[in-house]
Parts: sequence; structure tokens; C-alpha cells
Amino acid sequence: MSQDPFKQDRHLRTKLDEYHVDVPDFPMKPSRWIRFINLLASPAKDPLDPLISTPSGLILLKIAPIIGTAVVTLIQILMFL
Repeated sequence: MSQDPFKQDRHLRTKLDEYHVDVPDFPMKPSRWIRFINLLASPAKDPLDPLISTPSGLILLKIAPIIGTAVVTLIQILMFL
């Protein structure tokens, strides 16, 4: 494949020669500050994901606040009797 396919088509070659792109120099390795910011901005793992993925976990997630409220209510009732 030593032949250049663009040399055969004169129209395509003239169109490609019209455009000149200047590629700016940029550092390949980011600085420590940029790496630290990227670490802080990375997404965190969802701690409730294992609970939401199963039907029993989803039911537990819905019932847990109700049970917690009932327990706190019972504790307050027993303290003020």
C-alpha cells in the first residue's frame, strides 16, 4: 500500500489542501491539582444499590422508615409515662 489514494483523485486532493489545521501543544500529563480535582469530581458508589436491585430490599427500604418512626414514638411514650 505504498500508493497514496488521494493523489489519484485531483478534486479530492484540492479540497483537502484547502484546509490547514494548527494543533496546539498541550501537556500530556495533568498537574497534581487537576488530578486532585478529578478525584473529587469522580462519581461515588451508590450505597443503596444492592438494596434497590432486589424486590425484598426495595420493600425493606420502604418499610424501614415506618418501623423507625414507630420505635421512636414508643420510646417517647415510655419516657413520658
